[in-house]
Amino acid sequence: MKFFSRYILFCSLAALGGVANAIEPIPQEAGWSGHVNLGLAYFNVASNMITGVDAASLEIGDSVIDSLSDSPETESFAMPQINLNFKYTFSTQTQLFAGSSVEDILQFDTASVVGVRQQFSDRSIIEFSMVSTPLLSPVQVWSDPYVTGVERQETDRTSRGGRIEYANILGSGFGVQYTQRNTKLDEELSGTTDFTSAEAQLLDREGDIKRLVGYYRFKPVGRNIFELRISQRSDDLDGKAMSGDDNQVQVTHVYIGARFTIASNIFLSQKDFDDVNPVFGVKREDDTSGLGFVLIDSELFGNKDWYGQATAVWHDRDTNIEFYDDSSAMISIGAQYRF
Repeated sequence: MKFFSRYILFCSLAALGGVANAIEPIPQEAGWSGHVNLGLAYFNVASNMITGVDAASLEIGDSVIDSLSDSPETESFAMPQINLNFKYTFSTQTQLFAGSSVEDILQFDTASVVGVRQQFSDRSIIEFSMVSTPLLSPVQVWSDPYVTGVERQETDRTSRGGRIEYANILGSGFGVQYTQRNTKLDEELSGTTDFTSAEAQLLDREGDIKRLVGYYRFKPVGRNIFELRISQRSDDLDGKAMSGDDNQVQVTHVYIGARFTIASNIFLSQKDFDDVNPVFGVKREDDTSGLGFVLIDSELFGNKDWYGQATAVWHDRDTNIEFYDDSSAMISIGAQYRF
């Protein structure tokens, strides 16, 4: 059960940097397993691009803005968190699974995941899965974020694609993961109100998002575990001013106590865009950083089937175009039942 607390920590902190969740070892016994997580989170968010989450009736930012030269205002709100995961394992250590995954906790990017895993004799695991935006909770964005002086309209952003991961390669702490998703907006109208059709095309946010992640997890001494993740994300979007490559490094430390487990991490990323932004006249450049802390109680209320979890995360994106600056902070508490 101690590994499961470490598994929760790596999942929670991986999601801070937009890196999908860790793979849990597959049991030898056949049968059903999984977990249900319920919690409450409090957010501080500033963004000129994201407007909220439909299912939670969240609204972020002002529908009317007077200028494109201003950084976004900060909004504060609370929202419930629900995470489900169900698995069926065969005696061959083949596992079918379905559930929800937090792709990027601070960008409200969640996914429904369905797939299959196989564990081998050297403890390595290979996974194939389909990833898509949950039907009931798409993220909402502005259909045309660049309109000033009049009310902007919201639209849903969804994505779907696939993932392959090879964990514990040849019994080691190395792993590699590749995810590709196609992103769609119900109404993509960026720039169509005040700019030419050629300029609006450069601002199109639809297209393919590809991410390659390599990681190494090791236990140097005692109760300490470290993980280094390096990832490269390529946004191959229809609008070349919105396309670009993002390089990220993330370091996580976990300390495993007799009952309580604590982890912290830091991530840094840099993204360069492909073409000049027609609204602002320069190529966009992003520098993003973040911190995360998670505390796990592996015997909540003295019951080993329940885990308590407290999380605090923060991220800040600083760009050379103030309109695209954003930041997020979250604190949450929750309980998880494992079966």
